[in-house]
Amino acid sequence: MKIRNFVFASILAMLFCLPAQAKGFLLFNTGSELFEVAPFPAEMVSEYRDLNSYKAGYKCDHFGLFWADIWTWNCSLVAVSAQDSYADLPAAVASKLRGDPAYAFKNTQRSFWNHYGILAALAALGGLSFLRRFI
Repeated sequence: MKIRNFVFASILAMLFCLPAQAKGFLLFNTGSELFEVAPFPAEMVSEYRDLNSYKAGYKCDHFGLFWADIWTWNCSLVAVSAQDSYADLPAAVASKLRGDPAYAFKNTQRSFWNHYGILAALAALGGLSFLRRFI
């Protein structure tokens, strides 16, 4: 009976959690995440001096389990600073960078866990279901 109450309370707590960055022991995390791509081209930095302290990157919404990204969407090209903040880019700069393959989303600097989190989660679930057959 105690286990049933614990499971019920855990499920209830998860249902009423506010979407936020994962802190402590949460099973899921949502929010915005910044990914750096590369420094801005020299000609852009000379034209827009404010870009000197930023790198080109993407700001994306994401959903994850155990801090591994499962789904990333709504990505927009932004200027990313070293302090994990960002600034929106002027339309002319953003359109010029979108045309350059060096600034494509596939070139973002993501950790292994962040990039392949969905595969790790699926492998863990598959492994657990496989082990359940023998227990």
